[in-house]
Amino acid sequence: MGAHLVFRDGGNLFGITGLHLSPVLTYLIYLAIDVLIVAVANVLYFRALQVSPLSLTIPFLAFTPIFLIPAGLVMLGEMPSFLKLVGVVLIVAGSLLMHRRTFSVGWTAPFKAILNEKGSRYMLIIALLFSLSNPLEKKLVLISDVYVQAFAFGLGVVVFFLIVTIARKEAFLGALRGNVAWISAAGALDGISLILQYASYHYVDVVIAIIIKRAGIVLAVLFGWLFFRERGITDKLIGCSVMVAGILIIYVPVTALQTIVITAFTAAAAGVALYTTRSRAVRSLADTASIPAPQKRT
Repeated sequence: MGAHLVFRDGGNLFGITGLHLSPVLTYLIYLAIDVLIVAVANVLYFRALQVSPLSLTIPFLAFTPIFLIPAGLVMLGEMPSFLKLVGVVLIVAGSLLMHRRTFSVGWTAPFKAILNEKGSRYMLIIALLFSLSNPLEKKLVLISDVYVQAFAFGLGVVVFFLIVTIARKEAFLGALRGNVAWISAAGALDGISLILQYASYHYVDVVIAIIIKRAGIVLAVLFGWLFFRERGITDKLIGCSVMVAGILIIYVPVTALQTIVITAFTAAAAGVALYTTRSRAVRSLADTASIPAPQKRT
């Protein structure tokens, strides 16, 4: 038996009363907007890495869940419970602690970075764009299904960047030469993660799904240390520990009192860890400051 595509009623377009289109047309409009948002965010992401240091760009992705809370409420009517929001805050705090050196020169350093670093501003815009695309993707999944949306989104992004590549006359075939296997593997893994992400939208609020996705950095940190002997693991482990506490609050059924105890213990333990390793962080910052900054690419 053949499979049939089924598109459900998506309601009024953008919630505007009287603007009610067919399910297929509603889906296609939302899909085009979603692909455009994600494509622009990816272009800004790589541009941010070109013009600014990693330490002044990557931390700002942690603001995505913060933007997602009001976006999810407006676009989907979703608001996680207070206890789950505590877990979200811990995960965001943990991701920021991984970039401790940004704060070691003062708590105003990240805000100065927004004013002085173009890459930091780009990342903040990216966080805002992702907070708009994620609720939109959940709406698309609810109109169609997980597999249709994963295929349509992937195809849309490929077509967009193929057009950009041709328009810019990039060496497309040259980039493929010798890299087909790696590109195929990366694409397959990304496709699997996309399907799992979309499937999660049927069970949890979009902000919870995305914050858990962001928390995957815990495994990345451990693998980087185990397999690549990456340095600066201390700050990352402190941040990971705080993120794990947030994940436990979100996933494990806990009472309000237990949430308070977990949060207080985590904050105290992280404070002690930061205090006992402060001299190492200062030395690391001094070593970084002694290295001449590279010229920015224009």
